[in-house]
Amino acid sequence: MRLLIITGVLGAAITAAPASHALPPNCVQQPWGFLGSQVRTICDDPIRADGSWMRARVIGVPRHYEYPSSSCSGSAYYSNCTFYPGGWVEAVFSDREMYEVRPETVLPDEPGHLPG
Repeated sequence: MRLLIITGVLGAAITAAPASHALPPNCVQQPWGFLGSQVRTICDDPIRADGSWMRARVIGVPRHYEYPSSSCSGSAYYSNCTFYPGGWVEAVFSDREMYEVRPETVLPDEPGHLPG
C-alpha cells in the first residue's frame, strides 16, 4: 500500500507542470491543429449578472526547443550540405480572440463556462 501511494505521488510530481507554466483554474489548454502541432488555450472571466461572460482564446505554437539538423544534396560532381543550428524557438500565435459568450452561444467544439 505504501509503495502504491509513493508511486502515485511521484507520478503526479513528474507529470505536473512547473509552477511558472501552470494554467489558472479558469483556463483549459488542449492540442490543436494538424496532428496537435499547435495548442489552443481558452480562459473565461466570471459570469456576469446577465448570464454572459468574456472568453479569451489563443491558438499557437508554444516556445519550444528545436534540435540541430543538416540537409545534404548533390550529384556525381558536387555536393551541398547545410547545417541548421538548434536552439529555442519563441512562441508564435496564429489567433488571439476575446468575445462574449452566453450558455446558448457556446461553440460546439468549446467547453461551457470554466469556473475560476
